[in-house]
Amino acid sequence: MEQQEEVLVHVAKVVRALITSAKPPVELRAIVKDYMDVEGEPIPFRRLGYSNPQELLQHTQEFNFNCYGNQVFITAKYNAKTEHIVRMVRQQKASKSKSILKPKPTAQRALSQKSNHGPNFNNHQTRQQNYQQPQDGYCQKQAQYLQPNYLQQQQQQQQQQQYYQQIQQQYNQQRGRGDIDWNRQKEEQQRRERKVQEQAKRNKEIKEVDERLKQAKAKQEQELKDIIEQELRAKINKIEEEFAEQLQTFKKNQEQELKRLRKELKEKDQALGQRKKEVEGEELVRVEKNNCDQAREVTMRAAKLDQEKILVTIANNKAPAMNGHGPNYVKSNGQGKYNDGKPPLRAILGNSASQRQQDTSGVFHTPESSFKRPHHPRVMHPGQPRSTGVSVNHRLKVTPQSDARTPTPSGAPITPPASPENAQTTSAAKATYKEESLRVHGGQVPTGKVVTKPKAKVPLKLDPSFDPVSTLNFYCEANDFEKPAYNIFNKPPHLHCSVRIAGDVYSSYPQEFTDKETACQRTAQIAIQRIQHAESHQKRSACTFSDAEFIDGLYMELRKYPHGILGHKLEDWYGSTFRQHLPSHWYDLIIESNKIRVEHGIDPRIILFANDPGSGSSEPVRVSTTTLPQLVLPWQSSEGGSHDWNMFISYCDSTKRVWARMIDQIANFEELTKHIGRQMESPVFRQKVFKPHVQEVYLVEIPDGWNRVRVISVDEETCSCRCHFVDFGDVAMFHFEDLFQCPPQFLVLPAQAVCLSMYALDKFEDHPHAQQVLTKELDGQTVVAHVLTTEKQFVELGGAAQGVVENGKRRACLVATLYDTSTAEDIHLNDLVASRITKCTPAPSLSDENKIGKTTPILVSHINDDGDLMVLLRNDDLKFVERSIAQTVADLSAQDRVSYSDLLHDRHIFVCDESVDGVKQWFRGRLVTRPLNPEEETFDVYYVDDGRQRKTHISNIYRLEANNRALATFPPQAIPVRLHDVPEIAGQMLGRLRGLIPSRTEALLKVVAKDGAKPLVNVFIREDPESMYMCVNIGLRLEFEMASSIHPEKYDYTLESSNVQLPRRGSFSSVLSSQSSSSDLVATTPPVTPQKTPSARSGASTFSSLMLKDYEAIPAVGAYFEVRVAISINPGHFAVQPYKCYNQLQTLMKNLQDHCQEPAAKGVQPSQLAIGEAYAAPDSEGVYHRVSIHKIYDEIIHVRFVDLGDDGVIACDQLKTLNPELRKLPKMALPAQLYGIQLTDVVWSKENCVRFRQLSLGQKFIGIVRRMTKQKDGTRALCLELVDTSTPKDIKLHEILINEKHAQPETKEV
Repeated sequence: MEQQEEVLVHVAKVVRALITSAKPPVELRAIVKDYMDVEGEPIPFRRLGYSNPQELLQHTQEFNFNCYGNQVFITAKYNAKTEHIVRMVRQQKASKSKSILKPKPTAQRALSQKSNHGPNFNNHQTRQQNYQQPQDGYCQKQAQYLQPNYLQQQQQQQQQQQYYQQIQQQYNQQRGRGDIDWNRQKEEQQRRERKVQEQAKRNKEIKEVDERLKQAKAKQEQELKDIIEQELRAKINKIEEEFAEQLQTFKKNQEQELKRLRKELKEKDQALGQRKKEVEGEELVRVEKNNCDQAREVTMRAAKLDQEKILVTIANNKAPAMNGHGPNYVKSNGQGKYNDGKPPLRAILGNSASQRQQDTSGVFHTPESSFKRPHHPRVMHPGQPRSTGVSVNHRLKVTPQSDARTPTPSGAPITPPASPENAQTTSAAKATYKEESLRVHGGQVPTGKVVTKPKAKVPLKLDPSFDPVSTLNFYCEANDFEKPAYNIFNKPPHLHCSVRIAGDVYSSYPQEFTDKETACQRTAQIAIQRIQHAESHQKRSACTFSDAEFIDGLYMELRKYPHGILGHKLEDWYGSTFRQHLPSHWYDLIIESNKIRVEHGIDPRIILFANDPGSGSSEPVRVSTTTLPQLVLPWQSSEGGSHDWNMFISYCDSTKRVWARMIDQIANFEELTKHIGRQMESPVFRQKVFKPHVQEVYLVEIPDGWNRVRVISVDEETCSCRCHFVDFGDVAMFHFEDLFQCPPQFLVLPAQAVCLSMYALDKFEDHPHAQQVLTKELDGQTVVAHVLTTEKQFVELGGAAQGVVENGKRRACLVATLYDTSTAEDIHLNDLVASRITKCTPAPSLSDENKIGKTTPILVSHINDDGDLMVLLRNDDLKFVERSIAQTVADLSAQDRVSYSDLLHDRHIFVCDESVDGVKQWFRGRLVTRPLNPEEETFDVYYVDDGRQRKTHISNIYRLEANNRALATFPPQAIPVRLHDVPEIAGQMLGRLRGLIPSRTEALLKVVAKDGAKPLVNVFIREDPESMYMCVNIGLRLEFEMASSIHPEKYDYTLESSNVQLPRRGSFSSVLSSQSSSSDLVATTPPVTPQKTPSARSGASTFSSLMLKDYEAIPAVGAYFEVRVAISINPGHFAVQPYKCYNQLQTLMKNLQDHCQEPAAKGVQPSQLAIGEAYAAPDSEGVYHRVSIHKIYDEIIHVRFVDLGDDGVIACDQLKTLNPELRKLPKMALPAQLYGIQLTDVVWSKENCVRFRQLSLGQKFIGIVRRMTKQKDGTRALCLELVDTSTPKDIKLHEILINEKHAQPETKEV
């Protein structure tokens, strides 16, 4: 109290001196301004507990006040010591007075500084007179000589000193020569000057010491760096020397080893050359024994067999395993690389797979296993990425580990055809590779010298009296061949046999024998049949018919066979009939002819028919390339049977499009692939496509072979088309020149790829991190697909194994759960994929070191009360969340609302928010606290993708995990960040920041540094799309600096708070801050981001603390809650209170009355009011209520009673401030309208209003929310159906009004 009294005495003396030195009348406003100029700070009325300067000066009881209109004049009471000065001032002539300027407020004195000057301040203060402030200003100017810009401001300082000296002389003349106080002031001035000089000297010495320390430290660091560099160089030189020695030793050893190897290689070459000469000599002797005819015949036969002989092949679906296993049994365990060496698949545990007869040897030991298909080198469609690494073909095919000594399996023996039905195929023999022929037959074409007169070859003759072995021996002797060499391998009873004759190998594989004799006889019989077949082909000549003669002759012969001739037997039948080979373009001639038609059969074969003579067409029949038959799926015959299919995953597009092949169909597909490769090897069969058509099927060649593709779309500008691999499922882009016509015989086999949708994973379809998980977990795996779709549902969905295309997007017709049954326990792959996708989805972050200094596009979603921003990264993750929210909203229904038990275990919930103009907005939310009892209806919910926290009624909360698992497990997207290098954001500054950056504002963000969990950032926004980006941080700093310079009293609490530090320049200050230090509008110490500490000032008020929150827990439309009618004007205008908060409201009203009736309750001045702020005000009966400022008319204030819903007009002096406890409860009054009656353009009579008030005012109802309406003033009103449930029968209020003719029923729009 003593300190406060001293300050009051000082203020009174200064004000008395200012009044005395001015000619009357003197306005109070002028004295307040002059006090600021003289003292360098405003009158501290707030710090001393007064509402305005006049109240403070009245308390001193030394001044008189007179009011004339809006002007207040002040006069000082009589004082004998200053009476003579007053008399002299009155006698002065009127002249232009010079105002006393103050120094810049760079070092304003706080209250604590005034109280710490010691006893000298207290002693001298009581004796200071009216002219002390000019001396203080003079001392402050003297102190500025020590600043670095002294030379630039010297002249200005001298002028100001002369001016102050003139004023001092004037005051001396007025006060008289014998005034003792003046001498004391002079002594005080000299003492201050000496202190300032001493302080400047000490500062100079400290700077010099700091400079010397910096120089010494820099020198020491440089010396240390030099020492470390020398040591490192020495170590590096030593290491280089050691490495050079080791390298030299290594080179010597390598040279010695190379010499030794060269010597050994030379010796081996000499021995090999000698052996080669011996072999050539023996071969020459053997060749000379043969005559010229035999040599020529052998040469022609070898060349002919390279092109025409039918290789010994094995049918993929008929090949048994050797010793119960295939040749890859040791490596692949019977499966090759189909499942990475896992044991064969079994039925699903507890869900038996359908038992289908299939031969595993034909599935897992196929040539497909060696068929690898890498990425196509051409550009692919951006919307259909293919899996990384090797392609699905690469993963599907396994290279068989065949033994060089193991003969290639042979097909069944072929006999010359007696009829077209019994003819055997030879068309595939022409496409046989030369290398494959040599490998299968195990020999090489003889390379000896060709004798000019070869001996004629003796044909094979059959004698029933000889067995096959003897017949072969006679055949070899007659032709001077070596004796047949039989090769028996494997063990009884699984013997296999092959025989070599003149370099050709004939095998009886896959037949097995119990003894060697039987094996040799059967193998000899097969060799005889093959030799006879080859001799019959050698007797045929090339086709000599013209195209027309060929068609006519073929047509006449086909008429003899009304059931047609199989295409694969056509060549043998034609050769036996016409004794000529088919022409190379026979198929094109048949297609173009109108006499012969081609029909497609199965496996993949064609049938040729002769048209009837009267049905011939003049136009050639065009065979469409789109006739791919549908794949027949293995549905169970029983209605309730389970559908478990063994499948191979060939490609994964998404969780709703997983492509797989039936394992029991792989053999047919491999047979097709082999025939396509053989035929398309010849350029004769390659017909390019100049203009492809959509949905047509063509052939394309990629590095791994030929594939069937269907055209999806065509881009004629770039001459490219988007194609779908019908046997694999992936999509790629091809140029027109890469497409070739697909012959009809290759369109018999249905498209092998089956499109599956993974059960319960449809919401993961567009998940940005799902593709990599699907590729890793499913691509190339053998699985058991438990198909949940029934055959009837499959037909209803489209009945297509490859799905149907809707709106440019493919939809699968089959839904399945995938299992891996290769382990002891079944692995549920759907759950595995979902959990892996969730685990592989990273949470958004800005804390990565790589993002510091880089610009990131963001959305600002919310600004909290501390001024921190909640931002969203604009990336694919955010787009997925937005798409998923929209999709989930479309699928929601009232049955999806949460219950109390759901809130106990669900991590994320789905919230409907109608707080913005009644528009429904949907957010993912998380409960802030765990529910305590089932009776709770409102919960605090944190929006994880927005950053806000709101109270929400349970009717607006829906289950998320049960509706969208992908969205429920997706990481929260809102990231908290803090603005860097800005002052504390509170009060009006927080409101301005929220106005500058509304919700969902697009911006750019640059991370400057990390401050714990919240990165320090710079934010850049655009005011409109055409403007340039501006830095929000710089704008806030400049706004704060200008406001603090122009209106420092508004920021008095910031300077007085002991817990808030004055801003300091940080290491990352912006360029503008560093360049603006000399500006008059910028503070000398630029601010940095302060610590977010609560203000210690008891009366501090911020933008958020003076305003009441709206009631947020409003039920959804269709839901209900208990209400109490607080005010009733008419059915179209009344207000209700949530009844569950009625007890809290009564407690608040009691505390409010006690607070406002206490003497400590503070009033409010009109200058302190702002629209929307909350205070306490009495009603007409003197009961205080909480009100919010609606409009301000000088001393008259228009307020709204927030707990009643009514408006009123009161005087400003009736308002009382609210403490924080009285602001916690939100506004209780909810504007409402009655549902079920006509409200538009209705004039309510007095009787109507009175009757409605009698029925409703103060009553409790069940309020059913029917809709939200917007009133004229922009506020939102609830349209409620009020139901009285206090009686056995529910009473609806609107029906009573309608029955009593006080309202008209609502007319529904048609």
